[in-house]
Formats: sequence, structure tokens, C-alpha cells
Amino acid sequence: MENPVNISQERWNSGTYLTIPKENGCLCRPVIIDIRKTYLRFSPEVRDSASRDVELLKKTFRKLGFSDPTIISDTDSQEEDHPLYSVDNLKEKLARIARNPEFTSDAEIFLLVVLAFGEYGYFYLPNYPNSDQRRGPTPKLSTALLLSQFNGNNCRNLVLKPKIFLVQTCDAYLKHEDKSQFSGRATIPPSSLYRVPLEADILLYHSEVSGGYTSKMKKENRESLGSVIDQGDRSGDGDERETPACQFVFTLYNEVEALAGQQNKFELTDLILGVNRSLMEFIDKEHYRSDEYNKPWNIEPKIPICVDQLTKRLVLGTNTG
Repeated sequence: MENPVNISQERWNSGTYLTIPKENGCLCRPVIIDIRKTYLRFSPEVRDSASRDVELLKKTFRKLGFSDPTIISDTDSQEEDHPLYSVDNLKEKLARIARNPEFTSDAEIFLLVVLAFGEYGYFYLPNYPNSDQRRGPTPKLSTALLLSQFNGNNCRNLVLKPKIFLVQTCDAYLKHEDKSQFSGRATIPPSSLYRVPLEADILLYHSEVSGGYTSKMKKENRESLGSVIDQGDRSGDGDERETPACQFVFTLYNEVEALAGQQNKFELTDLILGVNRSLMEFIDKEHYRSDEYNKPWNIEPKIPICVDQLTKRLVLGTNTG
């Protein structure tokens, strides 16, 4: 039988999660799983928004007073010892993170972000070709398995600490439909929503608003929407802008900036409500319909789903420096 976890009286009795970093510790050391290319067929599917997504996430973390994130990227993921080479490798990497005090006992909040292709309930690994051969079906990791690596049984140092999982999955099959192929709008069946067995103090916030809705948008249409979507940063000395962030990450960044401008502290629930409210407007006003011929998408965007098993209020502060 495992030894019990030593929990302070303050942490046990408090109605809110503790958010004051320990001496020589940090408030949060985020982890980003950044999978930019995935081989689902013979050629890779590419998340065009990946670079901008990571850039905005870093800015968001700094605003919240979090430490610089640890990034698990898909660079060199064809190597057999790479964390993203297989599901087993990724599980082992996550287990090492769960045992690392930098992310657990020395921090007050655990935050893991996934940026990848996938659907509700799972995300795909890169599945890069190894030498001249394919590795078979594209491996995928379920969000249930992801969350289980950090529950009370597997990560004792995160007991009674908030464990936040932000999952942004893009659909590799997103495309414009030729309106001549059908009359009226096609009915898209909803994605399967997996029932994720969550334990205490875990929150899963999963978005399927694919980056393609904005990255495939024509430049003039993107600019006409102004601040509704990300316009990207200037790249180099030229006039061209890089691919914009996916709408979920951009909205998260915007909402943190807005809340930080209004107050020094805010609750996580206020942030999530603000993000969903803005994404609902993006969807309801059909800002994602960018094609000059008004071709519909084969998959309609949906509001992110939040599964909340937090047992206390999580109040976040902002870094004004």
C-alpha cells in the first residue's frame, strides 16, 4: 500500500486552490504537446497554425505568471526513442513528467496543452515514416489515458492541486465542399463524445475548432474581419503575415488579455465562459465562411466541451510586468 500524501491543513481547508508559489518553486510549469505533422495517408497533414499557436500560448502563460513551458515537439519523432514515436513512448514521457517535482510538488497548478490532429476523445501521434517503410495505422492516444497519468493514484504530488488539460484537435479531413455536389446543406453527424473517467481536481477543455477555418482563409477576407481572428505577426522584413493561430488559441489569448485588463484576479470558470461566448459568436455569425465563392465546409465548427471535476475555485492572477 502506498504511503499517504502529506497535505497541509491550509490546502485541505481552503475553499480555493492555493496559487502562491513556494520558495524555489513556481506557480505552474506548463507542458505543450505540439504535433504539427501527422501521417494519416501517404503524405503528411500539416497544422498550419502551429507556430502562431505556440507563440500566443507562451504570451498567455507569461500574462498569468506561469513559467516558460516545456514543449514536446514532433521534430525527429521518427526516431525510436522519441516521446512521440509511439503511444508507449509518450506514456513513459508523461510518467516521467508526473514524477518530476518541477511540474508537481514544486508547482501549484498543473497545465498540459495538446495541439494535434484528432477528434473528441483522442489525438493522433505524428506516425512519421521510419526509413523507407510506414509504421502501420496512425497511433492515437485517448484523453482518458492522458488524464489518468496525473490522477491521484499515479501522481501523488498533484493531490488537491488543479490539473488542467487544454486539448485542441484539428480535423485532417476539413475542406470546402463544391456546392454543385449537393442541394441544401449536408447534415454532419456529431463526433463521438467519449465518456472520460475523471477523478477529483481535473478539468478537461477540448476544442475541435480546426485551425483550417482561419489558416485557409483568403488574406483579404481575414483582414476584413479585423480583430475577430488572428492576423499573425509580421514575418521578417516583408509585408506578408504568417499563418494565423487557430481560433481556440487566439480566443483564449484574447480573453486572458481582456480579463487581465479588467481585474488583477479572475476565476478559471470566467475564462472558459468568455472563450465559449466568443467562439459561439464566431460560429453564429459564420465568420469562418471565408471562401470567395461561399463554399460550405464539410465539417461545421462546434463549441468546445468542458468536463470539470475541480473541487475548489481556481483563481488566477495576472502578471502586469
